Amino acid sequence: MKRLPVLALALALAACDAPQQESPAPAAPEDAAPDGAGADAISLSDADGAGALTERQRAWEEALDALLEQPDADTLATAQGAWEGLYRTFNRHWLALAANACQNGAGDRLTRLDAWPFYPAYVDGLPAWPDSGIVNDPALELTAASLRRQQGATTDGEVALGFQPLRLLVSGVPDAPRQPADFQAGSATPAAAGDGGEAPPAVDAPARRRTYLRLAADQLAGDLAALSGDAPVGAVALQCALERLDRRLATLESQRGATDPEAGLYLPARSIEIIDAAQPAATLEQLAAEANGPLRGALENAEPGFQAALDQAVEENDWAPLRAWLSQNNGSGTGGPAAAIRG
Repeated sequence: MKRLPVLALALALAACDAPQQESPAPAAPEDAAPDGAGADAISLSDADGAGALTERQRAWEEALDALLEQPDADTLATAQGAWEGLYRTFNRHWLALAANACQNGAGDRLTRLDAWPFYPAYVDGLPAWPDSGIVNDPALELTAASLRRQQGATTDGEVALGFQPLRLLVSGVPDAPRQPADFQAGSATPAAAGDGGEAPPAVDAPARRRTYLRLAADQLAGDLAALSGDAPVGAVALQCALERLDRRLATLESQRGATDPEAGLYLPARSIEIIDAAQPAATLEQLAAEANGPLRGALENAEPGFQAALDQAVEENDWAPLRAWLSQNNGSGTGGPAAAIRG
């Protein structure tokens, strides 16, 4: 069955996700967009061109459809490449997505899109533990709601949704790269008998992996759709987004060695490479764009020193000056007119 268009899918997911969705945070009057502020707003765009995120999302969905319809070497390689393309573009657009999340009280969605480091054995089997993970647990019903409940069920490293579990499902790990047979349903594997002599039900891991992939991809589409758009954001949301990015970059530095999937918390080396290629360069480029002058001015008026820190960061191609500025400002009193973050 061909999939619903992204917009319809996002609306359906938003409806089923309503009980867990954060309520939009009320904007302070001085941070509200003036009448017509969004009339000339520019959608998420950068050097990749307008609509790049939507285009990459569509390419990923089409590649996943093809893989699940006919798993073979070509469709598998195409799906893996489509994931990388979407993840690269997601990282280039991260600032605008984060600002929208801050503006609308949707921080949980932003976190769910790309939570790491994580325990890969929580998602699927690894060479050392072939029967581990949600994929191999027949007692766990695979539904959109159950996967959301599994997200951080007892600890942050229990990541069931977002870009990293999707990559694990599609690409596997270095010592066990994914094969087309991993998506060919109907090959149930009998489980070993327990101490009581009774074997648990056989697990059709490929069938469960296919279902998991579809559910996780649908949730990703819904979360991306909820954070994308042209709505103007103010200086409060921009500073919030910069603070979130600063924490993300600091976490990345602390997890650069977590590239062994069987050593505990994990962040694939390829994911690290993609993040490094985009951040913080894309954020500095977008902040310095001429179209974002009014928004820079609003943040400078509220928290003096921002422009000087940005200028130094751009000149040195280094995040450190903005990190130092953020450490001196906690965001209190930030205001000013709202504007779209423009690439």
